Order: sequence, then structure tokens, then C-alpha cells
Amino acid sequence: MVIGEGLCPFARPVFDSLLIEVCDSSDAGDVTSAFMDLLQRVAEADPAELPTALFVMPNVFADFDEYWNWTAICDNLLAQMRYEGLIQLATFHPQYLFEGEDENDASHYSNRSPYPMLHLIREADIEAALLQVSHPERIPERNRQHLRRIGVEGLLQIVPVLAKSRP
Repeated sequence: MVIGEGLCPFARPVFDSLLIEVCDSSDAGDVTSAFMDLLQRVAEADPAELPTALFVMPNVFADFDEYWNWTAICDNLLAQMRYEGLIQLATFHPQYLFEGEDENDASHYSNRSPYPMLHLIREADIEAALLQVSHPERIPERNRQHLRRIGVEGLLQIVPVLAKSRP
């Protein structure tokens, strides 16, 4: 959906080399350790060989607030490991809610996913992709408007598994 609906300008160029790492643990400590291992692996890899990765956690953080608090820990770890400015984290969750938006708004679906996950993205790739986009600062608003035009029912036709994420 992200690529098909044009929500992310840097998704298509790296899709074929995207690593999807699944951590099946239900222990938050184990998941954090696995995240740190993946973060180090991506940061230290040749960008041509491992440009980006999704870290999927199907058995933890079902509660969005718990997940959101954990992502703050991950941001701190990224800085402590000295990868700030190199890697950026994008957040996705089945119950994702943007602050200030109605909970039934279709805009939330830009960051909804079947499972809690983090996308580890190289900042250099983001910067290169944004050079190809006119008015990159408008991407979030364009995405919200586009998703609202499609509507929740239309989005669920595109990605039926997200029906579980409805409030």
C-alpha cells in the first residue's frame, strides 16, 4: 500500500533490497536486544547491500501506548549507539493514532500495519529521495488528504488484514 499509493518517496527505490526481520519473542527485553543487533547490522553494512530493514514484532506491544513508549527507548538507543544522523526510525502499529486526529480518521492508516514494527531507514536515502520530490514538507498533508479520499473502507479493500486495526 505504501508504494502503490505513493505514500513514501523512498520506499520504491529500496523495496527490492528490503530486509524484513521478525522477532517472535514476547519478552520486551529480548525484542530490544534484537532491535539493537539489527540496528548495528544495518548501520555498519554496505548501504548497497543492506539499505533498509523492517523490524517486525508480532508478539509484543499490542497496546499502542506501550509500543510508543518503547519506540522512545529505541530512539535513545539509536543516539547512544551513535547512529543518530545515519539511521532514522519510522513507526508502524495496528492501532497507530496521530495526535490531534479523530480516532476514525483514515489518515492513521499511513502508519498502520498488521503487527508492531519499526522501519530502519538510512537518512542519506531519505535525503536523496526528497530531492526528487517537489515540496517534500507537504508529504504528510498530501498523504492525509489522499487516504481520506480513499476512505477507511477503500483502504481495507487494499489491505484487508488492517480490518483488525479498526477502533
